[in-house]
Amino acid sequence: MKKVLALLLALVMVASLAACGGAAQSSAAPAESQAASSEEAKPEETPAPTEAPESSVEEGSAVEQEEKASDDIITVTYFCTIGAYLELLVNEIDKWNAGEGKEKGVYIEVTSNINDGSSAIEAQMQAGNHWDMMDGGTNQAWVLQGWVKDLNEIDDPDLKALIESDAPYFTPQCTVGGKLVALPLEAVPLKLAVNVDLFEKSGLEYPKTWDEFIACAKKITEDNPGTAWGLGGTTWSAFYRRLFMKSMSASLEKNYWDPTTGTYSFGQYKPIMDGLRDLYASGCILGMDDLAIDPIRAEFAAGKVGMFPAPAYDWSVYTNQFPAECNWTIIDMPTLGDKAEYKGSYIPRVNNSIDQVNWDAADDAKKAAIVDAYVFLNSDALNSTIYANAGIIPLKPEIAASTDLVITQNQEQWAIMSDLTNYAPEVYTPDGMLPLEGDKFPDVFSQYLHGDIDDWDALVADLDERYNAAWAEAVEDPDIDTDRYLYDYSHNLD
Repeated sequence: MKKVLALLLALVMVASLAACGGAAQSSAAPAESQAASSEEAKPEETPAPTEAPESSVEEGSAVEQEEKASDDIITVTYFCTIGAYLELLVNEIDKWNAGEGKEKGVYIEVTSNINDGSSAIEAQMQAGNHWDMMDGGTNQAWVLQGWVKDLNEIDDPDLKALIESDAPYFTPQCTVGGKLVALPLEAVPLKLAVNVDLFEKSGLEYPKTWDEFIACAKKITEDNPGTAWGLGGTTWSAFYRRLFMKSMSASLEKNYWDPTTGTYSFGQYKPIMDGLRDLYASGCILGMDDLAIDPIRAEFAAGKVGMFPAPAYDWSVYTNQFPAECNWTIIDMPTLGDKAEYKGSYIPRVNNSIDQVNWDAADDAKKAAIVDAYVFLNSDALNSTIYANAGIIPLKPEIAASTDLVITQNQEQWAIMSDLTNYAPEVYTPDGMLPLEGDKFPDVFSQYLHGDIDDWDALVADLDERYNAAWAEAVEDPDIDTDRYLYDYSHNLD
């Protein structure tokens, strides 16, 4: 038996990432974007704080509690927003707690919430309740509040060695306001899941260009009236931002945020949005108005959708969470021309952070225990095990190169999904911290798709003006770290 701590106590669904919109979960104590976590790296938009849900506690066996007390074990708490490989992570932490952790006198206790984890933990921290470690430490507001520890300030040889080993793979998310708040974890490529059965039924080849993509979606819908649709849609705002805008990087000289010049521009997405608008008007998109992200994934798994964009963790969705009833595979996103002119995109995600408040309140023994737990949770050995089970694609390529896969299902699909050839990290955007006035661009694009806005040029001019004005305002705000969003960047194939 394990002691179970829960926020929004619910059934643990192994393959749902925070970005997947799945139910909140509890992990066994000793127990995805993780902060971006789920979905999807650090979340691109910080959720508004919500009232903290009550925790539910189920005590472990008396033997276990007595054993912990008699051994004088130091408990280190961790708030986790991982979903895609939660069960695997729990099992590995259990092993560490029973082995190396016990030898060190450390016990990792995890609370997990993969649905609204960032807002839930923020509400708790605002109320003065903190965990020793948490996902989402790259949230700039949390750093300003003094809730996130600078890893470089910790004088521990094992942690320093880990930081040095990870340093070549640091991403802009790792550092906030000059503080090293998290270490690199995984790459999440953005690709396309296709229903092989529907394509074969309609005699179609997989689309390589955007025009072929539109044609395939229409043909599948036409051949399966009322029973299958060419494309899956969702009310999730990332349908625009991530699933189509960032995933189409192979065709675009720049994304909507240009970190080399510090400017926003949205006009380059016209052919993409015109194509989606055409499919919506033709009745070729299922779920655009009424399905959240997980329900449309379930429809794809049930064989009712021909194509749906797929971040890497969707392999686990269609293997474990919603085991696909259809034959399916993964392909690269189509390009606007005959060939890719630039690299595709992957989301670089970072791992957990150490809480500054609890660190300051800890004695030397507790601080040493926190570091031991943190080093384990960020270790190459743990990440190798998670990769072997198709949980992550490590940002450190030597981990994958030295690790043999142990998965037995859908190995071919995972091999395609985890291939990062000609893929580059997505542009890290300042969207979530902008003092923006008016509708955000996913909402505006949704209005265009639905036909509520017809003038594309006016739409783009308004977005460009408002977003660049908000950026200029952020630059002048001394409390906002804008430097982290400015860096040399290129998706060029060379």
